[in-house]
Amino acid sequence: MPLLSNKGKSFQGSIVLGKGFVLSIEEAEKLIEKDPRNKDVLFPYLNGDDLNNDPEQKPSRWVINFFDWDEEKAKTYPDCYEIVEKLVKPERQRWKKDDEGNEMIGTYALRKPLPQKWWIYGEKRPALYNTISELDLVMVIPLVSKYSAFEFSQTNTVFMHKLGVLILNDFHSFAILSSSIHNLWCWKYSSTLGSGTLNYSTTDCFENYPFPQDNKKSLENVGKEYYHQRKHLMHKIELGLTKIYNIFHSKGIQEDIDSNDNHVRYLKKHLEKKPLISNYEDIIDDIRHLRKLHIQIDQAVLDIYGWNDIQLNHGFYELEYLPANDRVRFTIHPTARKEILKRLLLLNLQQYNEESKSDTFAKNIGKKRSKSIPKASNITLFPED
Repeated sequence: MPLLSNKGKSFQGSIVLGKGFVLSIEEAEKLIEKDPRNKDVLFPYLNGDDLNNDPEQKPSRWVINFFDWDEEKAKTYPDCYEIVEKLVKPERQRWKKDDEGNEMIGTYALRKPLPQKWWIYGEKRPALYNTISELDLVMVIPLVSKYSAFEFSQTNTVFMHKLGVLILNDFHSFAILSSSIHNLWCWKYSSTLGSGTLNYSTTDCFENYPFPQDNKKSLENVGKEYYHQRKHLMHKIELGLTKIYNIFHSKGIQEDIDSNDNHVRYLKKHLEKKPLISNYEDIIDDIRHLRKLHIQIDQAVLDIYGWNDIQLNHGFYELEYLPANDRVRFTIHPTARKEILKRLLLLNLQQYNEESKSDTFAKNIGKKRSKSIPKASNITLFPED
């Protein structure tokens, strides 16, 4: 069930709807050099590929943004206005076609007001940008990805619609969301694109996630150390997050190194190209250290939930919901996974029932949830096969 305590903390990025809005870094720099005022409507444009595959995780493109302005105000930035007029307007104002492919003159192909307000994004996400306007950092996650990896981002950015943006900017929250505990919830309640790609949904696995009721920020230190160790590794070997986690989950890197493992071979070949081969053993140690920090995060998260009776027993396990040729992950034992999912669901219902007693709940969530809520005792979580 959706939780009031998570409401208003997660957003989807902007749907620009017009390739003409998007610029290369060089194009944006030239426009700013030509007229410094252009910087008012030019912003870095962050997407999932930047986060997953760029070791620096910097936006690879920029974007023109006229916010919700009227056309007259947009025209006061003629360099950028003319680009959008030339490249976006024709795309937005194309005519609908009939079954025979003939243009139906006078009937736009796109819904109102997209053709009429062609200089404005398809979905501006004003609630997102108003909410983050006084923040320096937010947490972001690619909505479609092999791994659910969270990252911090500057707020002077336009976020692409394939990104989830969370109004969280502390390492305590980062640790919880980066833990195996939250990852289990993600794979349980989000959809997938193919069996190996997570389609992270802020509605289905963030708004309903029962965060531990601990406001002491007790995970701050381990979350910070894990984050900086991951950053250090990405910069050191010049690989993006997806490849880092491929190596992280490689069964070929344990006490002994299996030189025939695909990810081990890839790592070695990559380092040879970068002339970093002398650091090979150090890098293996860095990967092992990242795993140790991940174990510490999982255990610390378990502790603040008060579930110390669960033995996590980290190791390399096959996850049945992943494709047969790539289902081994460094994670917690299947028995622990099953028990944690059960307790998270029960905690979700408990928190939902507690929140539903408040007046604020009725205004924000209650009206959308008119159906009766099942009692925890009546739920069969894992029916016998």
